[in-house]
Amino acid sequence: MIGALLAAKLWAQMAGPLLSEILPDLVEEMAHLLRECGAEQLCDQLRLLHIESICDCADENCASLATAAEVKVASTVELPATEGFLIIDLNAAGEICFIEALHRPDVKYLLEEHYPAA
Repeated sequence: MIGALLAAKLWAQMAGPLLSEILPDLVEEMAHLLRECGAEQLCDQLRLLHIESICDCADENCASLATAAEVKVASTVELPATEGFLIIDLNAAGEICFIEALHRPDVKYLLEEHYPAA
């Protein structure tokens, strides 16, 4: 039991920051939109996601991020955002592995605050 707790604690320290800590407003917006489009089963998962990496495509309108170490997209959920585009990419197991955030300067600004350009 102690070994499992220690492993969970170490994993949490090694994983990237929680998405909800860096982008709390985005998480709440996405949770609302998920419920709105009938995909509320993803809400709990959304709140537990860690940011694994930031998209490096260099598109000035891109604020996308990976939430899994390996991104293999099997399906997507396009959210009806009022600003920009929000698309959740799911792997074959139905787990969120990538969040596409396009034309969202609010998200890009906060990501750049935590992940300055190299």
